[in-house]
Amino acid sequence: MGRLALNSGWGTRITTVAFVSLTGAFGLNLAIGQFIQPLMGHFGWSLAATSGTVAVSTLMWGLAQPVMGRLIDRSGPRAVMTVSAALMGLAYVLLATITDFWQFVVLFGIIVAIGFAGCSSMPASVLVARWHVRGRPQALAISSMGINAGQLLLLPLAGVLISVFGWQTAFALLGCVMLAVVVPVIWFGARNTPADVGLEAEQPSVQAVAATGLSQALKDRQFWLISLSFAGCGYSLYMFTTHMPKLAVELGFGASAGGWLMALVAVCSAASMWTTGQWAAKRWGKRRPLLVLHVVRIVGFVLLTLAGSGQILTLGVVLFGLSSFPVIPLTTGLIADRFGGTAMGGILGSTWLIHQVCAALGVLIGGVLHDATGDYSASFASGAAVLLVSTVLTWLIRERRVLAQQPAMQPS
Repeated sequence: MGRLALNSGWGTRITTVAFVSLTGAFGLNLAIGQFIQPLMGHFGWSLAATSGTVAVSTLMWGLAQPVMGRLIDRSGPRAVMTVSAALMGLAYVLLATITDFWQFVVLFGIIVAIGFAGCSSMPASVLVARWHVRGRPQALAISSMGINAGQLLLLPLAGVLISVFGWQTAFALLGCVMLAVVVPVIWFGARNTPADVGLEAEQPSVQAVAATGLSQALKDRQFWLISLSFAGCGYSLYMFTTHMPKLAVELGFGASAGGWLMALVAVCSAASMWTTGQWAAKRWGKRRPLLVLHVVRIVGFVLLTLAGSGQILTLGVVLFGLSSFPVIPLTTGLIADRFGGTAMGGILGSTWLIHQVCAALGVLIGGVLHDATGDYSASFASGAAVLLVSTVLTWLIRERRVLAQQPAMQPS
């Protein structure tokens, strides 16, 4: 003991591991939007059936979050993230072999979702939060840019692979990327805490945050304001990532256009995430940037509702990108700042559960409204309405830490 984790190089190493894990996890999870049209064409499945399976996956991910959070609190994030990434990669390889709808439901709807729960934002955030205290907002923002990297690298790759080799080969190759690259990086690169390598953790520059348990957090009004505000993010985020590629096709874009538009989302999101993490959150805290992001996303969804041309669609995509994934580190930071790190896995896992229940509704309702009306106008209009509620809830959030109780002074 003696050296601080931040000064040893381990802090940067852990942030990099979280970045790589998020690149693979979100790249594979969001790539499913590229596969919906080919699967519908090959098997004759309806949009309601395929998007319903994505909704099942989204809900299963949410249900697995508190379980993964408890496992991480007990065993540490390293093993949980490694096994989960391997499970996700193996499921993608097996998706190349499906012949029936139930196999798609089991592999993507359940197994991919469980794997994603254990190697995506919640576990990566816990890992980073254990190693960074004073620099936590910046470290969370940098590691969360792995989400953008997954969009930028793996989503266009998925579109190209599907166009050139077909959906079976695309599934298999994406799964191999997860198994051959992401899994080894997590296992060999990560450690659960600075103490595991004989280092001291950073000390907070302010009074220590209370070691708040899950049961206490559930009684806190601010927990529910943060979580329900985040739920609107889930509803709109997964509606967009699942259905926007098909909207692009309906507006006359090519089959691989969805991947390139998601890459545009990634570029815009990365720029916004860097700005919010490195500048806005330092200057204005986390609540005010969240309010701005929600408003920008509402405007983006209104444009998607009205989209009748490629230009309007592209502008809506840009606005969505600017306001999309930066919400995640800001919300994670609000939870970590308020409740501390002792039970962060369980608390953040519960927040993600609420997020994913609404995300599943967004995917499902998006498909059902499209089938009922023949286009996506009503679907994206519902997203704008839900985001308006999230904006109001965000306005009510108060950035105030629950501080640890100091021991009472003994009379002399």
